Amino acid sequence: MDNLKNLLFHCAVAPISDVSQFEHLLESELGATRFDLSNRLDAKLRYCFTKLQDIRVNCWSFGTPAKIAFPPRDVASFSLAVHGRGVVVSGSQIAPTDGPTLASPGRPLHFHYEADLETVMIDFQSKALKRKLAALLGAPIRHDLEFELAEFTSREMLNSLVGLIRLLIHQVNSRNFLLAPLALCELEDAAIVQLLFTGRHKLNEQLLRKPPATTGNAVSRAEQFIEAHWNQPITIETLTKATGVSGRTLFRSFTKERGYSPKAFARKIRLEHAHKLLRQPAENTTVTGVALACGFSNLGRFAQDYLNVFGELPSKTLSLKEPRQTEDSVLFGN
Repeated sequence: MDNLKNLLFHCAVAPISDVSQFEHLLESELGATRFDLSNRLDAKLRYCFTKLQDIRVNCWSFGTPAKIAFPPRDVASFSLAVHGRGVVVSGSQIAPTDGPTLASPGRPLHFHYEADLETVMIDFQSKALKRKLAALLGAPIRHDLEFELAEFTSREMLNSLVGLIRLLIHQVNSRNFLLAPLALCELEDAAIVQLLFTGRHKLNEQLLRKPPATTGNAVSRAEQFIEAHWNQPITIETLTKATGVSGRTLFRSFTKERGYSPKAFARKIRLEHAHKLLRQPAENTTVTGVALACGFSNLGRFAQDYLNVFGELPSKTLSLKEPRQTEDSVLFGN
């Protein structure tokens, strides 16, 4: 939790500390119907947010007891207090903020915070949850999921989810994140899928049940698709659409036949393309540029993976090659 706390208020370009501004944003963008502070004069508001395609990360603290009420919304809200105490009420369910909570879409949501509470609330779009769950199960999801507010499938699943959220916040806070939309899109996809496996709902049994086997053709189609689309986001939906089988079936068959996951295969293909770009550089080629173009936003992880595969750091590969002149460099003398 300490690492998450250190990142908590660094996930926005423009953090907000003005109470009136926050109140307006809370109502206009998040749909809140109530926001009460015990003592507005002594409030020490800190708020920041990041809005991705299907996830919105909200981080806030108030320095005084506070109450926030939301009407039914089309999002599932995962809340994690990194400090302090409070109470969460979702529909008829009530839970303390001592542990994480997951509020269902379509239910009224109320927060009662003590003065010292610092928390992160991640809103997952309901339509994204249903879309990815349909891809995993191979069948349409017609109704919103109903989650148990404070119960999760396992401690291991929950730790994985919190780890992905920590990574997501770190990624957004990175100066490279705007330059690496591919990596961010895939991380968002992974977080939504992990939430589906972590939260307790009526379809848990189907998700965790051993999926049916498939032929090797689906695995080959997945490999062909990844090889052809290595520079685009590889998500659960794109893979199931390309292979014609459910995500659970594909991942089980892929791992059984190849010994690694589709994600690991995508990383391998992207490393090969990075190697090629560094061996045949243009005059303006940089290791950072190649890493970002190939979907690696964590430069340290990229360098280590590259070293493991090719036996040298990417900077060494680039330094050994003479830059080739591109058409633009010939025409414009660059």
